Amino acid sequence: MPQVLALDFDGVISDSLLEAYLLTWRIAGKLDPELALAGGRVPDPGNIHSFRDENREHWESFWPLVPFGNRAEDYLVIHHAVHQGMVIATQEQFDSYRKAFDPEQLDRFHEEFYRERYHLAEHDREGWVALNKPYPGVREAVETLSSSFELAVATSKDAQTVRALLHSYGMSALFGEGHVLDKSMGGSKRAHLAALRKIFNCTYGGITFIDDKVAHLIDCASLGVRLYMAGWGYNSSQEEELAASRNIAVLRIEDLQSLSTR
Repeated sequence: MPQVLALDFDGVISDSLLEAYLLTWRIAGKLDPELALAGGRVPDPGNIHSFRDENREHWESFWPLVPFGNRAEDYLVIHHAVHQGMVIATQEQFDSYRKAFDPEQLDRFHEEFYRERYHLAEHDREGWVALNKPYPGVREAVETLSSSFELAVATSKDAQTVRALLHSYGMSALFGEGHVLDKSMGGSKRAHLAALRKIFNCTYGGITFIDDKVAHLIDCASLGVRLYMAGWGYNSSQEEELAASRNIAVLRIEDLQSLSTR
């Protein structure tokens, strides 16, 4: 029976947070002028690093909330929370705050987020790829693991973007046709893992799943999948402590390559 290794994409394979930060600033002010910078200034790939440095307080409040989000529209929720000075320390607090948002506004942000992403990828390919760098050592580790596991991606991103970035990383051939499961599967990683069980005709016990968001891992714990939290992703010591309290191992990037089937 095959052993399957399912990897989340953002925060596990790809360090894409700077791209999301860029897109959020470029879109949010169009939907809510309250969120726009004075003068309508927005960053671009050429100045996003200096823009982040100039807005360091915002960035330092923005990225710690990212583990609580799931889909693209959650960046709007996070942006609002930072703008309002909200203190959000748990998934429950984030989910409660999110419920107050107009679903139509969230849908519009989702659509604009992907429209802006595709436009950027088409018109400034080099700049776009530079905003989505693979974590150091991940490509080599996953290539090694491909000799022991069937590989898959389970992500709330879109497959088109994932495939384009995997190709730029030299990793696309490691993931077979139909083995990149994306946002079309829904927001739950349980749905992704259920689909992978059918695709590979394996048991849940034959699946190893690595994600950087502890909430996703906790949601999948009852399936019997072997779970790891990526300690190099978008999380903090608080998420690591929560993972440990649920008997979910925190995996270090230097140990990824030596991951065994059991």
